Amino acid sequence: MLRTPANKQVLKRFISSSASKGTSSMPAHGANSAVAAAAAAVELASAATSASATAARNLHNRLVDPSKSPEFLKSLSAMDLLSTTAISAMTASPTLIKMSTKVMKYTPNPLIKQFVYPIYCGGESFQEVVDTGSRLQQRGFGNMMISYSVEDAEGSSSTSLLDNAVDEIIASVDQILVKHYDNSEAAYASGISNQAPMAGYIALKPTGLMANSATLLKNYNKPEYAEQWAAYLDTCRRICQHTVDYAKGKAVIVFDAEKKVLQPGVYEAQRVMMREFNKNGNVIVVGTIQMYLQDAIAQLEHELADAKKHDYQLALKLVRGAYTHSEPDRWNVIHKTKADTDASYNKGISMMLDSIIDGWKNPGKGPLSNGLPLVGRVVVASHNEESMSIVDRRLKEEVPHGTVDLAKEESIVFGQLMGMAEDQGVALAMRGHKVIKYVPWGPTKETKEYLVRRLEENGDTVSIGGWEFVKYGLGEFARRAFKN
Repeated sequence: MLRTPANKQVLKRFISSSASKGTSSMPAHGANSAVAAAAAAVELASAATSASATAARNLHNRLVDPSKSPEFLKSLSAMDLLSTTAISAMTASPTLIKMSTKVMKYTPNPLIKQFVYPIYCGGESFQEVVDTGSRLQQRGFGNMMISYSVEDAEGSSSTSLLDNAVDEIIASVDQILVKHYDNSEAAYASGISNQAPMAGYIALKPTGLMANSATLLKNYNKPEYAEQWAAYLDTCRRICQHTVDYAKGKAVIVFDAEKKVLQPGVYEAQRVMMREFNKNGNVIVVGTIQMYLQDAIAQLEHELADAKKHDYQLALKLVRGAYTHSEPDRWNVIHKTKADTDASYNKGISMMLDSIIDGWKNPGKGPLSNGLPLVGRVVVASHNEESMSIVDRRLKEEVPHGTVDLAKEESIVFGQLMGMAEDQGVALAMRGHKVIKYVPWGPTKETKEYLVRRLEENGDTVSIGGWEFVKYGLGEFARRAFKN
């Protein structure tokens, strides 16, 4: 019999009543002992049933079965499988991560290109990144969020790479994302692929658009920086306008996040671009909020209010955060516990979903002048299975049937770093969701520095399943060996 809380109370009352009415031959302390034992048995049975139900519910809500080897390993080439297994071992604990980052700084670039690039990076050239996109698509990932890995995060002097960064970014719209989209469209039309093409993303590193951008972002609202700020916005505008004119819906611009001290300038830049370009149902510009910041929900509320005031659709990539170790005043800036960060992230995602789903349920009745909802796009950028499961569940339960084609709908997209949470990303894609991979690309030296920072800042994420994935990798080698 299933012992629910209500049944448990009935049993307790029954046992108590029986003890008082029908146990005259039993000593008082014996009756009390019997009652106590019976009540304890009821508690234990109820607890066991509850635990079993909770475990079953949690397994049902999970994206992947933790008892099974990840499916994506089967699709990797022998070299990529070797690299994945080796890197999993190198990043299996905080100590190993520290050692790996120190070693990586002195590792020859050709070795980085051979063993690390295929797992975490898109390549050095346009064509290499296009090829990377094709491999990712074969595993179910609809497109990429590409990031040219040249920046000036500490406000150093100009470099030749930084001087050419904007031209490289603009060219990558045409030579990578549009080309990848066209390839995907052709494969879909011919029946080679059953995956409808979707827009790709250009991730703009705010400190990678001009020399001394960090200083400018800190002082964007000061009169003495007005001319430089106008030039910075013109640079952003140039990239966005090119995307509108030449990509024609095949690419989206995303402003990445920076350290907290730079964020007011970043928020203002992405806000100005959204006001200009996210009009009339076109959602070209996406901002970013780091939900580990203590003021993240307040910031999100501010952005929603600004979208309503200026009559444009808000689009955001929500991340937990990437500067935990380098924020100088971090405990006054970020949430002090993981639980608080998780709650902040899940609340932020829910706020964005509420607007989009309401727009689906009540088309033409949104708060903007054209009847559209406030939120036009959200990128659920996460490696956290619980957060991804929340979105997956809401899309399953709340999307109005027959009115929304999720195979083509791109207002809700999942995103993860290339090389991380691969099994979860594949599981989401298999459930019919749009999934993109964040793909850094560029000169090996610059990208290697990016990878070192990623390892240092995201060590807890990288190490998830470290030794477990070593075991799975070795198991996959064994499966292939015995299969042959």
